[in-house]
Amino acid sequence: MSKTKSTSYRRYSDKKQDGNHSLEIQKSQILLLAERENLEIISWPTDKATSAFHNNVSKREGIQLILEDIEENGAEAVCFYEESRITRSITDFYNDVYIPVKEQYPYVKFFSTQYDGEWNPNDPIVQAKLVFAAEESEIKSIRAKDAQANLVGKNKRPGSREPVGYDMIDGILYPNEDAPTVELIFYLASLGHSQDVIAEYLKNCKITTKNIKSWNSSTIGYVLSNRVYAGRMAWNVRTSYENCKPKPDTEIEILKQPYDSIVSPTLVHLVNQISELKAQYGTMSTPYYLRGIIKCKKCHSLLQAKDNSPKGKKGQYMIYRCTECKKSVSIISVHEVVLNDLQRKWIAQLTIFATSAKEQLKNWSTKLNKAKDKLKKLLDKSLYNQKMLAHDIATNNLLAEAFTVSQKHLQDEIAYINATREEINRLLDDEFLAVFMKEMIQKSFYDFADTELRVFFLMYFDEVIIDFEKNNDIQISYRLSPFASIEATTGQLTEKIGKRENLTG
Repeated sequence: MSKTKSTSYRRYSDKKQDGNHSLEIQKSQILLLAERENLEIISWPTDKATSAFHNNVSKREGIQLILEDIEENGAEAVCFYEESRITRSITDFYNDVYIPVKEQYPYVKFFSTQYDGEWNPNDPIVQAKLVFAAEESEIKSIRAKDAQANLVGKNKRPGSREPVGYDMIDGILYPNEDAPTVELIFYLASLGHSQDVIAEYLKNCKITTKNIKSWNSSTIGYVLSNRVYAGRMAWNVRTSYENCKPKPDTEIEILKQPYDSIVSPTLVHLVNQISELKAQYGTMSTPYYLRGIIKCKKCHSLLQAKDNSPKGKKGQYMIYRCTECKKSVSIISVHEVVLNDLQRKWIAQLTIFATSAKEQLKNWSTKLNKAKDKLKKLLDKSLYNQKMLAHDIATNNLLAEAFTVSQKHLQDEIAYINATREEINRLLDDEFLAVFMKEMIQKSFYDFADTELRVFFLMYFDEVIIDFEKNNDIQISYRLSPFASIEATTGQLTEKIGKRENLTG
């Protein structure tokens, strides 16, 4: 008697089960079933470390392979170990697999190792087992969430993968031997190097960590985006179990657990600032160091970066060009003047630079505090007006919405100012900039890579003015600190609040 071709299905739910005997047990029981029912197992589709509670049956790779075996490989039967292996949500396997298969291939039979003969989802005992499997997962989920909430309540990090550079002991993070690698990644990123370049550098240097043996752009991105290095131990950051999209910052739980920081707040800030600079000025990996900040004195317009090199002579005719007056200058001569000026002033001003940067931070904090006070007054005025107009608001949806939107906007701006001032306080308490400057005084900018020079020019130059009518005379306006993003934020907020005050009287 010929055997019926059958596909099988195996699954275990947790990565912690890797290497145990779950799959072997399921396989041995399915083989006994096959012998009993005269089946020939033609394939073993398997879902490893895949939760049936969180992953709908239709999204599981192993289930898709079963359907392919039926459609393309002539399978006339499906075997599985027992109900909890195929589903934890009662109905999804029945609705998304069993019914569609039976409608299209009515001859296909389903078998479970727990029963003799064909598996019948309408059997009361089978239905009870499906309910029990779902309830068991729900109970485990509730217990896990309660345990996590208990740890979070104690400001301990619930069990999960430790960030690179840390070991977790009893919910507390401690730096380990990989911490210097994390600091190196942030340092290279603060100089403007891309994630791909950093990954390639670590691979060439044969640098690995406990959990990362091969670097790529995504692993570098994982390190740089982890809030733990910014002193904010975040928890419950994803939109949902199925959706990895991060929640808004205001909805993320921040644990207040003290732990030793691997990366200085200044270094974290500079890395984040690089992302903003890239969004504003484009790639950092360019020989046009001054693109976006060099202007024509006569026309007051930014110069265009252009390469007029003939074919085969790349880079020999690279210029900055004014699109208004059509004047241009070679980047070589401009960069030489700028680098000479930077090198000379850098050495002269370096010893006081860290101090002046902190004085600027204090000045910005004071301005932001005044801006916050003005916003609070505007918010109080809006709340008062809302109270006085309560009767009109109750009968006018547009008026009610206007008050709601306006107050929400004011509250968001106040929250943003609070967050910025907290960032300033972290930078004021950090001594990284002073240490960094002492190291920089021993280096020459002529040894820097294109990317590093571009970053320095964008952070330390406010603008570069070239006077084409005076023999290409160059004037450089320097910043007093590298914290360009905070300077921009402070200026924009105070200007916006000033205009709002004028409008409201």
